[in-house]
Amino acid sequence: MSWFSRLLGRLLPEDDSDQCGYYFLSLPEGHVFERGCSLHDWEFHQAHLGKGEKSLAEVDWDLFYRWVLLAKAAGTPEERCKLAQDICTYWPYARRFGGLLWDGKDD
Repeated sequence: MSWFSRLLGRLLPEDDSDQCGYYFLSLPEGHVFERGCSLHDWEFHQAHLGKGEKSLAEVDWDLFYRWVLLAKAAGTPEERCKLAQDICTYWPYARRFGGLLWDGKDD
């Protein structure tokens, strides 16, 4: 992680909301993927406290995997397809911007 990312991660406030994402970079309220985010948020918080055991890549991969499981469990093929599209839309944002807030183990 670059020195700039470390600095930015310390300057930005920790997001303590239950919504999936970080303030304006959050999923729409009530999105099915919110169920997969609580553990991701907890792992970010553990890293912030210096107690995290995973790297950012591991934490983000686990988020991706949980979202895939949620998409797979959707009721209709159309819902599964829409959720797969949402993974392709939202997960890259988690990867790209999560690194700015991560202060845990390096990848």
